[in-house]
Amino acid sequence: MLKLFQPIDPDRPLGGRYKVVSQLGAGGFGQTFLAEDLHLPGNPRCVVKQLQPQVKDPTSLQIARRLFDTEAQALYKLGNHDQIPRLLAHFEQDQEFYLAQELIEGEPLSEEMTGQPWSEGRVIALLRDTLTALAFVHQQNVIHRDIKPSNLMRRRSDGKIVLIDFGAVKQASTVLVNPETGPTQTISIGTHGYMPNEQLGGNPRFCSDVYALGKLAIQALTGVPPKLLHEDPHTCEIVWRDRAPHVSPDLADIIDKMVRYDFRARYPTANQALADVEQLPVPADESVVPPVQQAIAEVSLGTQSSQKAEVEAPLGTQSSQEADIPTATAPTLAADELLGKPAAAQPTESLLPRPVSRPASSPAPLPAVALAVPKALQSGIPSTVIHSILTRIQTLRPLPVVAGAGAVILIFLVGRTFTAPRAEQAVSNGSVPSAAAESPASPADPQAQVTALLTEGDRLRQANQYQPALDQYDQAIALNPDNAEAHWGRCYSLVYMQQIDSGITACDQALAIQPEYPEALWLKGYALDQKQQHTESLKLYEQAIALKPDFAQAWSNKGTALLLLGEPQQAIDAFDRATELDPDLAEAWNNRGAALWSLRRFDEAVNSIDRAIEIRPDYQDALSLREQMRQQLGR
Repeated sequence: MLKLFQPIDPDRPLGGRYKVVSQLGAGGFGQTFLAEDLHLPGNPRCVVKQLQPQVKDPTSLQIARRLFDTEAQALYKLGNHDQIPRLLAHFEQDQEFYLAQELIEGEPLSEEMTGQPWSEGRVIALLRDTLTALAFVHQQNVIHRDIKPSNLMRRRSDGKIVLIDFGAVKQASTVLVNPETGPTQTISIGTHGYMPNEQLGGNPRFCSDVYALGKLAIQALTGVPPKLLHEDPHTCEIVWRDRAPHVSPDLADIIDKMVRYDFRARYPTANQALADVEQLPVPADESVVPPVQQAIAEVSLGTQSSQKAEVEAPLGTQSSQEADIPTATAPTLAADELLGKPAAAQPTESLLPRPVSRPASSPAPLPAVALAVPKALQSGIPSTVIHSILTRIQTLRPLPVVAGAGAVILIFLVGRTFTAPRAEQAVSNGSVPSAAAESPASPADPQAQVTALLTEGDRLRQANQYQPALDQYDQAIALNPDNAEAHWGRCYSLVYMQQIDSGITACDQALAIQPEYPEALWLKGYALDQKQQHTESLKLYEQAIALKPDFAQAWSNKGTALLLLGEPQQAIDAFDRATELDPDLAEAWNNRGAALWSLRRFDEAVNSIDRAIEIRPDYQDALSLREQMRQQLGR
């Protein structure tokens, strides 16, 4: 497993210059601190990120050090642009790498994306602003590789978008080295749902950034997270226009070109996309977004962070909490953010019913989170990667992105797919029928009103309309603060909207009312997984299972947590129990295949993935993983 973070001595300035004021967060790539620069007048504050090399032997550390320095030099150049935070310094202390970065006042775009569709003019303004900065990045021969809402900061002073969390240094710090051959593996950086196939396969291009921004634009226009969007079964293109009837054909055509399945059909770089976007008219009242409420954001090159100093883990991969519910669904093995970052598997389409105080029926997968596999799992995996897909060993060419990173290969990563109760299934034995089903209470009856609000909230939530659903749950809670079911629905919706901390608070409220609530324990565990708190989430899954031994989704999520904690055999045992309880739980079969592969039980791994595909023939994560396995094994 990854080593524990070393405590920071507040009386010993980092690099002899930066005095730590507080810890902003921690993720799979390291820790982030708010610090004061003791060498400048007034001791201005900045952000210092600690990146922990995944190697310790002298030869490997020297190679990692050289890569880190090369990538940092490239990032210094990027800070010459007004919409890219400056890298103030990079240094090494106690065999740990550090970045000192400009502190940005503002809010992450994820705070603005509440599930409500944006107007066309607002999206055009966002595209113009972001593409302007991204075009500069591409001109410097750098690929960002992790464009998503939490990595776009709305600067308080002028409302402009600032790009943060570049993946280059993150990659250099996580390189794995073979003393005889040099760099052999790195974490795949990015966030599942926003990454195109070529990036998932380890070959990011300039147009990969364009694709990610296009997916973000679709999310803004529709209010639908990327992983909940469907693809045309024949062309693999994203189907979204029916969800945004207010969008003009001109803008829709541009976005379609940004997100083409075939990278050769996309805009080659941000500059070409910007040229077309600039031809579109922007309503005068939407051309400029007013400055947002002040907040301090970490400008992170290593882990994603929000203005509230939350450190996201990338798809590494990474990437995590984003966009859709935490990039995670029923534990489906995908990568996006190394024990620190989450990638995500495509959530299944099944809807969740409201799990009142009663036991819920078999859950259906939530969106998945991608995380990198602990170091302990990397052994025995010959140059392979799993990011919901097992990426065939592949040396990255000196592509524009990781210039200077040399020949590197992705790491074996795991992404989880978390499940939630299926709405269409009948509640399990012993469940209590809803009040509405029991009696035709009068509309004036407070309990009847609560029941009606919960029913409407569930309907909206199942239709991916999370903010309206929250409004219904809030009204239900106002009428009956002790309704655990309403708090659960609130938790689920908030987590899906990437408001993880608020979601955890809602789950805690449900559990305070009803401590023995397996679905709430399970959902809180999923939320903690989004924060890379896998040990804590594992405990919650076990509590849920103790209360509800036949809870297949809890067993599946337990397996994923164990895998991420470096216990593949125990993970397999949990996946076996999950599939015994629910033979059609595709996510469990898929993740089981990844665990078996990590133990070099290749034939069994293939059979497990094949079973996932048999259950869900359109399961893209499993299909991609199976293809990578086929290429690895030559069959």
